[in-house]
Amino acid sequence: FASEMSARKADWEVCAYGGTVHAFTNPEANDAAFGTVYERRADQRARDRARDFWRECFA
Repeated sequence: FASEMSARKADWEVCAYGGTVHAFTNPEANDAAFGTVYERRADQRARDRARDFWRECFA
């Protein structure tokens, strides 16, 4: 993905949040055996990044 986007000179980015698993933004996710666990700090970071992204898109 990265090489294709870069080859086409696309303006792109990927955000990865360490220490997270699936559903990390869902406060009701609490099943590590199933692979879904809420992570408050990563949730806030993801929300902040999404807000900034939309502000940039619609500025």
